[in-house]
Amino acid sequence: MYKLKIVLVGPSQSGKTMIANFLSDATDNIEGKYRSTVGVRILEFESGPVNINNRNSRVDIELWDTSGNPAYENCWPAVQKDAHGVIFVFNPESQQHAQQLDIIHQGLVKKSHLTDSHCVVFAHFLAFGRERRGVKLSNAFSRIPQLEVNLEQEGNRLRTDFQTFIGNIVAGMSRP
Repeated sequence: MYKLKIVLVGPSQSGKTMIANFLSDATDNIEGKYRSTVGVRILEFESGPVNINNRNSRVDIELWDTSGNPAYENCWPAVQKDAHGVIFVFNPESQQHAQQLDIIHQGLVKKSHLTDSHCVVFAHFLAFGRERRGVKLSNAFSRIPQLEVNLEQEGNRLRTDFQTFIGNIVAGMSRP
């Protein structure tokens, strides 16, 4: 069985913990009140079936749900150590979130062994029922898949997108 360390990053109040809880089936903070993550929270779980080179397999996931507070930037080297992938989360209705993602990308991906193929962006629309209009991300994200997410309406698709991302990382690890 494969084991992956995935880092979940993004600005404060972008929904990282909601996504982490959903993907790991955790029940932390189910009442929906906002609580800022202090430093990092690590969730360990087994993925659902993941297609790896045309075979279904399960993957042990270590999901690092990081704080969006810039005060924790000095912890990034420890957070990125041995990471296999990065999930960027932001509220696409916030220009400030898009700008903060550039700083995070520079600090976590550009200064590590990770490449754009180890990354995915979840544009997390926090409100549902409205027309989706999001800001554009910078060219730093031009080769990174950008997927729209709304947990209340599209949770199953998020799970499928996550499993595809995991499968791509493991398949890349399997290549010589």
